[in-house]
Amino acid sequence: MTVQDLPPEDASPAIVIIWRYSDANGDDRNFRANQFFHIPRPFQTTIAQDYIKIWKKHGRRQANLYLTDMRELFSNKDYTVILEQDKFSEFVENQIQYCQKVISASLTEKMAYSRLSDYLQRRGFTPPAIEKGKTLTGVLKRFQDTKWWKYQARKLYTRQLEEAAIKAGLVHQRKAKYVSDATHKILKKQRLRNQDLLETLHAVNENGQSYTLAELAALSTSNPKNRRCELMARLHGFDVIAKACEHAGLFVTLTCPSRMHPRFKKTGDINSKYDGSTPGQAQEYLCLLWTRIRAQLMHAGIHVYGFRVAEPQHDGTPHWHLLLYTKTENLPKIKALFLHHALQDSPDEKGASDHRCTFKEIDWNKGTGVGYIAKYISKNIDGEHLDSDTDGNSASEAASKVRAWASAHSIRQFQQFGGPTVTSWRELRRIESAPDGVLEQARSAADSGNWSEFTKLFGGTEINRNDQPLKIARQYNDKPGRYGEPLGDQIFGLTDGINTVVTRPHCWEITKGLKSTCMSSAAGLAGGF
Repeated sequence: MTVQDLPPEDASPAIVIIWRYSDANGDDRNFRANQFFHIPRPFQTTIAQDYIKIWKKHGRRQANLYLTDMRELFSNKDYTVILEQDKFSEFVENQIQYCQKVISASLTEKMAYSRLSDYLQRRGFTPPAIEKGKTLTGVLKRFQDTKWWKYQARKLYTRQLEEAAIKAGLVHQRKAKYVSDATHKILKKQRLRNQDLLETLHAVNENGQSYTLAELAALSTSNPKNRRCELMARLHGFDVIAKACEHAGLFVTLTCPSRMHPRFKKTGDINSKYDGSTPGQAQEYLCLLWTRIRAQLMHAGIHVYGFRVAEPQHDGTPHWHLLLYTKTENLPKIKALFLHHALQDSPDEKGASDHRCTFKEIDWNKGTGVGYIAKYISKNIDGEHLDSDTDGNSASEAASKVRAWASAHSIRQFQQFGGPTVTSWRELRRIESAPDGVLEQARSAADSGNWSEFTKLFGGTEINRNDQPLKIARQYNDKPGRYGEPLGDQIFGLTDGINTVVTRPHCWEITKGLKSTCMSSAAGLAGGF
């Protein structure tokens, strides 16, 4: 072997992997070096491995075309700044400076807003609309605010980076399940930064009581353990109601067609049917199916209640698990509707009729509905009570990746349908007493975690929310917020139409550097202040 047959000593791992795949003149090596120069390091090795597979299967030309496509994914893309905190901070500062120049150079605020809105849209951002309490002046302040830009840029660029990672082959069974290692690392670091920030910020009320935001977050559903326990309590409550009403339970798994899956599970190879759908677009597809199914159920007078869980498959494509309860005679109609809508897209592809939508009827003699979905709740929150995931990996680490997946793609993991609002439940759990009657009865049920009794007091699972006996009480707050706009309507309690119970009696300010008071008096503050 000659010196020319060996890669340079400073060659990247990706270049080393594919070095021997070249034409006789070595031109491919120069070409590839140029392509990889524009691809971030965390993505290079996997792309090189796919390059070799394509070379072996389809030849040199297709492999080089694939590499060109991969370069295009990353060339001159702003979202790669999310990989390095220093570059990200510099990017944000540059955006603020640009916005300030545009505002200064514009004759009117309206002209500045129009120019900056066009600028944001060209870069993939959605500019804030002048509505729902937002003012033109307030929006222009947002364009010049570091906090606003960091939130918008992290949200957009984390999603775009992960979408690129999926297309580059970094997300599948044989590489990184659910979410790429790069995105998982970014979001884990962000969670740690957020936790550090919460430790330094304090909520202080008019009585001088002070608690760190980290302490309050630990008491709320921001804490994964609390979130899981609340979901399980609500699930159990629906289970109790279903048994009492002699309703049937149905566990449904709803998946996306093959065209939305970028990779094969067994091999990790590229799916030739993949049409470029992102996890967000796949989630929109499932939401549309569910909307159509529910509309037809309502039209047919069929009531269902329960929960749905959205979770990722190995390649990041979402699928749903639904636990629903209904009258036994409704089951055939419900199954038929699910199958009908699930098979509207690509109905003839292999396995569609058997796997696109599956059902399990709950046998009350063998267990409960909670038993069917409990592991999915835990798997998607903190992995508690699970030793490992389906591949024998750490359940807590798998749950961390699932949360990162949901965050990256802005996917709502859990949704209740039917029954009272959870906001009322959480508000009533903030107080120790209420006026006699339905307010106190509902407060007592919420305080004891009795979702079935709470649901009955609110009129059952079928009652329209406008007809529920208790409603959230709000009042207008004209105090200016961060951008000089009134804070607007804010929750302060619940009312039964005659009596009103105040669940948020204090006025709170966020500050730094104060010591916390006894946390025993802060238990009712979690969830808002």
